[in-house]
Amino acid sequence: MNQLTESQNILNEQQQLHFEQHEEMHKQKLLIQPLSPSNKENRQEQFGLQKQQFLQKSNNDIYRQLKNEYSELKNIINVNKQSVNFGLVLPGNICEDDIQFQNISNETIIIGIQVVCNNTEFDDLDEYVYSARKLNGYDYKDRFMLACPAQKQFNMKVALKVPNIKDQKGLFGTIIITAINSNQQKIQGQINTNIQSQVLLPLIECSKRLMNNFYKVPIIQMALKLGKKLDCKIQFRNNSRIGLPLELEILNKNNCEIIVNPQSLSVQSNSQFLVTMQVKNQQVQLIKNVLIIKVKNSNVHFSYPFIIQVY
Repeated sequence: MNQLTESQNILNEQQQLHFEQHEEMHKQKLLIQPLSPSNKENRQEQFGLQKQQFLQKSNNDIYRQLKNEYSELKNIINVNKQSVNFGLVLPGNICEDDIQFQNISNETIIIGIQVVCNNTEFDDLDEYVYSARKLNGYDYKDRFMLACPAQKQFNMKVALKVPNIKDQKGLFGTIIITAINSNQQKIQGQINTNIQSQVLLPLIECSKRLMNNFYKVPIIQMALKLGKKLDCKIQFRNNSRIGLPLELEILNKNNCEIIVNPQSLSVQSNSQFLVTMQVKNQQVQLIKNVLIIKVKNSNVHFSYPFIIQVY
């Protein structure tokens, strides 16, 4: 509305200047020719009619220009973000961000919102990569039609569900906004808001793993002696660019003789952490199992087979 008022004031000033110039030229012509009283009255009446016609034409030009200007969608809808960036994400992550739309016109309009993933390799997935939902529900869609009253705003959630992929890549998308007016006529133009994120594959390494010739896989091998505390500390390292919230568990929990500590922790990027495994029974035995380290809120996990010989 400020833009509309400012445009009106500028055009009014231009109109007044043109009219004053026109009036001055007309007065100069009248000074050249001597007029009788009757002719003078006719001249004044004619001049008044010309002034009225001039003002009407100027007003028509003003409203025609303003109408053309405000028929563009970018002058009717405000979007509070030009881009949505989810940053670094992991396979299986579900992320959301807020986006706000505002109808700055004086009439109700129907807004169409389409959320598109530009990575065509995910076109056949059963789930959306990028989608949106209303604040009052969890129905994720890629298309919405919403009635937005004049001078009102509404909020939505833009969502990302990271596919289970095994390579690091960027995920790109677009929010496409179109609209029609109350007469079901399409409003010119569209507004695009970019979406992006970067898939990261984390890496957790254990220096105690050695290749086992029998099983043909790297295995953590440990030996404990009866009469001493039957626990061992295993050093791991998070070689990822980001910190990770982790959960630890044993794969085969039936008749499990191992207690893992801690069962959950948060580790910083490029840092080491220790995991303690304690044997519960004080007897000679051979324990074979797998330590699972999961990254919370994702589909990323790491498996570490181990053998503990108690003698």
